Amino acid sequence: MRSGIDHLMINANDYEKTTRFYAWLMPRIGYPRSESLAEPSSMTGFYGDSGSLWVLPSDKPYRDQVFDKGRVGLREIAFRAESREQIDELARGISSHGGRILDPPREYDYRPGYYSVFFTDPDGLKLEVVHYPDPD
Repeated sequence: MRSGIDHLMINANDYEKTTRFYAWLMPRIGYPRSESLAEPSSMTGFYGDSGSLWVLPSDKPYRDQVFDKGRVGLREIAFRAESREQIDELARGISSHGGRILDPPREYDYRPGYYSVFFTDPDGLKLEVVHYPDPD
């Protein structure tokens, strides 16, 4: 079996605002194509060579709830960057596009050369963009 995640689907309390955020973010991290569908429900997907991420409106009974990484389920989504410079450039635009920086770009001890920025989307979903050297 081939490894990899084909697609992720996330629910958004403010579908329009969250879709605008991902429309800005995804092309910058390797997902240059997008598609919006109305059936079976409104959704927008962002595609790259490695898969896709889809944004859907959350169900009305849950729209007053916010994301919490400590609950059962998804904790965060981390994307790979091509360089530290790409991360630095991306970090400069996150807040002005509806996200929030949690930890600014810096090096972490997770593995040699691990450099990342942690941030949230408009609904508070924790995201990370990371770069580290490929092993020799």
